[in-house]
Amino acid sequence: MKRRAIAAWIAYDIAVHGYGLMIPAVGFAIYFTSFVAAGHPSADGLWSLAVAIPLVAAGLLGPWLGAVADAGGHRRAMLAGATMICAAASALLGTLGQGDILAGMLLFIAAQLACLLATALYNSYLPEISTPQTSARISGMAWGLSYLGGIACFFLCLPFIRTGIVAGNEAYFANAFLVTAGFLLTLGMMSMLGFPAENKVDRKGEKTNPYQRLWNTVGSWRQERQIPKFLLAYYLINDAMVTVLYFTAIFLKATFGLSMQEILILSLTFQLIAIPATVFFGWLGDRWSQFGAVNVTLVIWGVVLALMGLADGEHAPLAIAMTLGLVLGSTQSLLRSMYSRMVPPDRAGEYFGFHALAGRASSALGPLLFGAVSSMAGSQRIAMMSLGVFLLSGAILLARVQAEIR
Repeated sequence: MKRRAIAAWIAYDIAVHGYGLMIPAVGFAIYFTSFVAAGHPSADGLWSLAVAIPLVAAGLLGPWLGAVADAGGHRRAMLAGATMICAAASALLGTLGQGDILAGMLLFIAAQLACLLATALYNSYLPEISTPQTSARISGMAWGLSYLGGIACFFLCLPFIRTGIVAGNEAYFANAFLVTAGFLLTLGMMSMLGFPAENKVDRKGEKTNPYQRLWNTVGSWRQERQIPKFLLAYYLINDAMVTVLYFTAIFLKATFGLSMQEILILSLTFQLIAIPATVFFGWLGDRWSQFGAVNVTLVIWGVVLALMGLADGEHAPLAIAMTLGLVLGSTQSLLRSMYSRMVPPDRAGEYFGFHALAGRASSALGPLLFGAVSSMAGSQRIAMMSLGVFLLSGAILLARVQAEIR
């Protein structure tokens, strides 16, 4: 039964990563800035705002969602509902025309908010399907194999994206958003059939207000000081990663003048490298040390930002994509596994709800910083390098947590 649940959990991650490539990471990100908001002087700023709003909203809704999922046994139904909303909003992105900036932002915010809430619910299953000894391996395997979703969705969308965004025929490219929605809905809903059975938790005598319960949970951390320190380090590191995820395609187009086809090929290269790299770092975390494995990825992250800020020439975009493939999924997967080992399994939804509240809200800082620095400095290279502040601060805090645990 546990093997079936693990396979189903991985399959859902595959479905979500198909959406992740074609909507927030590459496809719609470039479609919005190059067509929907084409010519607008603050296109980068508008995209950063569209990215930041669902992060904050998902954070505010996270505790309530987690508490309801824990107490009511409705987690799978809520996951299904969020998946359907994400798919519906993604499909509607294909109806946008040039100048439909507000509609484009609202539809993307709806799709991304639903995806973030679904991801929080999905992550809360990890403590149920793993043990402390296998959590990093399972998390890494899921995140690594999930890039197959990006590859599969890429090839399904290829007939529509092959020629890029052609003036006067942009609607043909936009058909890819409908294909992506169908991919997410079909594979995502099918995978949920194998998820663990719902367990309704008796919360009699406890505060029913999820935000009050959340405050009580945070208050109990006075005896477990490693948790808030770890989470703060997590959030700082995640700030940089989220921003790189949402802006790399736009950065490559603006800085190196790459076409949509070239960016999509680099995205495919990234996915192919990320699969074995993420699985390897998950294995390394279980066999050696999760802290040690994360530290290795943070050093590589420093190389990524240096390449984005300084590298030039025809091979620079490929070097960026390949290096990023080594660490984007690996770091996120390891940090997710480390957090899952700290939370009580029967309150995983609540703890991951808090993670969504603080983590998603704080993640908005990175995109907003990028948009502000890019606008003021007139350079996306400087904006990318400014993210090093988040990585360095997070690495220092993580080192302190490691020292305390030892």
